[in-house]
Amino acid sequence: MATTDRAEFPGQMTQTSPRPAARRPATLQDVARTAGVSPSTASNALTGRRRVSPEALDAVNEAVRLLRYRVNGSARSLRTGATATMGLIAPDVTDPFYAEMVQSIERDARDRGWSVILSDSGFDPEREAESLRHMAATTDGVILFSTDPRRAPLSELPADHVPVVACDEPIQAAGVGAVRSDNFGGGRLAAHHLVDAGGTRFAMIGGLGRLATSAERREGFLAGLRDRGVDSDRVLVVGREYGLDGGRAAMRELLDVAPDTDAVFAPTDGQAIGAMFHAQQSGRTIPDDLQLCGFDGIIWASHLSPALTTVEQDRRAMASRAIDLLLGMIAGEPAETVILPVRLLAQGSTRVGPRPA
Repeated sequence: MATTDRAEFPGQMTQTSPRPAARRPATLQDVARTAGVSPSTASNALTGRRRVSPEALDAVNEAVRLLRYRVNGSARSLRTGATATMGLIAPDVTDPFYAEMVQSIERDARDRGWSVILSDSGFDPEREAESLRHMAATTDGVILFSTDPRRAPLSELPADHVPVVACDEPIQAAGVGAVRSDNFGGGRLAAHHLVDAGGTRFAMIGGLGRLATSAERREGFLAGLRDRGVDSDRVLVVGREYGLDGGRAAMRELLDVAPDTDAVFAPTDGQAIGAMFHAQQSGRTIPDDLQLCGFDGIIWASHLSPALTTVEQDRRAMASRAIDLLLGMIAGEPAETVILPVRLLAQGSTRVGPRPA
């Protein structure tokens, strides 16, 4: 989310004003500079959002008096609790999984009296970091679907930044809450199902993607194959791009190098759907020639022909727990990690009939 500096209109100076000569109203940065503290500490002292030392509080109050700084309405509402806003950063709001998560989070937050500011990072780590910096300064807390957790955008924030909850993707950073699904266990479920459904030559598409969830689901899938006596070293893993196009490209590569593959797992439903389209266009019949299992449980999965077998995440529970955790952290509770169970939804893209398991 791009941010721009707001232009300040010239202010009229009076002879009796003890504040430094300036042609604009005092800003929070002026208060912080005069008090000898960081802008975030000055903000916390004025809003009461986080505790500051008595010395810092006195210095900020004295700077406010000297500069005749006026706290704006939004800061005052934060201090009194009259309004509450959380930030939400997602990689792609057109992707069905993220779209459903955004809808669930916004609806749940609204029911609790909170507003949500949304930013679409476009799978761009720089945009994600920029949005996070902006939201850390303008909201009470942030729910983050990270595009590249290895970059740790939180390292660019002040040490006393607002609470952050990593949703779906883990972030290796102290003090960050996390809510995600049992990705390893879900990959293992997919493997067991494909073996039990009669698969003999296995592959995974999209398993080389940069997100941690892809790696966790890949490792779970390979472990599940080993559980059933399949040599995981012989399993082909191709493709790293996400979405429908990523799935199409990975399936094209797979059928070129291993046309006899008859059971495929994809770490997201979007990739699985793209793979299904390409396989069907290439003359493969699903599930007779090729069985296919995705991961997410998006609404689209049940409206395909055949319906997609998938490992279903509990999206509503993930949204609710993320908000629970964020609000608790805003209230001063410690961060924690929540792992949610998943379930296999067997449908028409595998040879086991449609029934939840």
